[in-house]
Amino acid sequence: MHKSIRFALLLMATSFFVPDAALAYGGPGSVISGIGAFLAAIAALLATLFGFIWFPLKRLYKSWTEEEEPTEEAAASQTTE
Repeated sequence: MHKSIRFALLLMATSFFVPDAALAYGGPGSVISGIGAFLAAIAALLATLFGFIWFPLKRLYKSWTEEEEPTEEAAASQTTE
């Protein structure tokens, strides 16, 4: 087949998958609810990222930067010597 015929058939086949206009009314209440649901989903995603990334990194940083404090026994043995 020629390229132009193949392209025309492909264009015609994909045009069946394009939806028609919904002709629906989105009132203020439903739109605000949709925006709220979208913002809640974004907040949940950010909270998940915060929990799974920030807290383990914070714990790792804390374990690297903590200085070992001498125990009471070690401090007592150093003062008696």
